[in-house]
Amino acid sequence: MKKIGILILLLAVLFISCESESEIEKVSSTAEEMGEVLFNAIVNEDAVTVKKYLATNSDIEERLAKSDLSDKKKEKKKEKYEKRIATLKKGIAKTLADIKGEDVDWENVSYDWIDYKNFEKDSVTGADITIVFSEGRKQFEIKLKECIPTKRGWVLFNKISFKGERK
Repeated sequence: MKKIGILILLLAVLFISCESESEIEKVSSTAEEMGEVLFNAIVNEDAVTVKKYLATNSDIEERLAKSDLSDKKKEKKKEKYEKRIATLKKGIAKTLADIKGEDVDWENVSYDWIDYKNFEKDSVTGADITIVFSEGRKQFEIKLKECIPTKRGWVLFNKISFKGERK
């Protein structure tokens, strides 16, 4: 009887762990796809989609596991990221409204491409992504700061900002 109870417990643990793995929502596998998806979400003020691209606790853990920081610094960095992501999530509707408040005819914009600047920080590679889009003959930029590839795809560890007309 004891063996059956242990077997049931092990199966329950296995089932729960498999279930949580499948609940991880995948996002874009490339920086280019991420840029285009987030551009469309910004244009449509789709906060739900943008929030999916913000780093989760598991993304933060993964990033820190890859870093060369000491355990003490990892803990401080984890707290910093958790606070930043919570603030970003809380303010995403305002951020999107602010971007849409810029002097651009948002009804007539089109996605062009992304530029990105790769970086390595604490032995972790990522990129600051710039979304380039057009309205008529003008090109504009939106910056996605500190994007990192994770197991679930490219995610955002910092803010989204409108940079204005491309020079």
